[in-house]
Amino acid sequence: MKLSAILLSRVLAFIDTAELRPTGGLHAPEFVEEVTKQFQFKKSPETLEEFNIKKGTEFLTGRIGKRAISKFVIWPNILVIEARSNTTECKAMLNDILHWATMKFDLSFTSEMITRYAFVSDLSFTSDAPLLAFDPLLGKIAERIGANLSELWHEPIHYELFDFKVGHDPLTRKWGIAPFQIARLAEHKFTENKYFSEAPLPTDLHIELLEEYEKGILDRLW
Repeated sequence: MKLSAILLSRVLAFIDTAELRPTGGLHAPEFVEEVTKQFQFKKSPETLEEFNIKKGTEFLTGRIGKRAISKFVIWPNILVIEARSNTTECKAMLNDILHWATMKFDLSFTSEMITRYAFVSDLSFTSDAPLLAFDPLLGKIAERIGANLSELWHEPIHYELFDFKVGHDPLTRKWGIAPFQIARLAEHKFTENKYFSEAPLPTDLHIELLEEYEKGILDRLW
């Protein structure tokens, strides 16, 4: 496989934000002004309602040096950062924001306060392996549908498996986790062999998993 682009990296840090200032909250206007200025966000909360962290306080389109930030969101128990870079770099940017805020606003932050991290990574890539042709029965069903449609529409219509997903039972936990999926990349012909993939994993592990899957498909065919 050949990676075309990192479309999205999302890192979620689980932390009780109230504990960052245990003896008193931050002055919202000052906090917003300083964060916006420091990280050059183009869109930030402008009203007290927008600063309501129970609904998620969003800062959009910023940067740390030459590293671009797509979104930074503050929730009561989660901090979220999104970018079009590796999740490792995305996580580093989140920690840069936290350490800067700790110094600027005298927060009581330590890395141990983050109980865990979660990840989502979206990638586009190309592969010459038939990644979606893994089930002969589904292949036969696709052929039959294509043959029937060709008769009905009086033109050749070819059907193939379009995508697949694997995920957890959403009723087993309060907050859902993204599925792992591979799909044909939108706006591209099947013959171009371009794919989209999402995984609830760090970027490097996501790529490793795709490479392992591609190798398994090729080994089975050969």
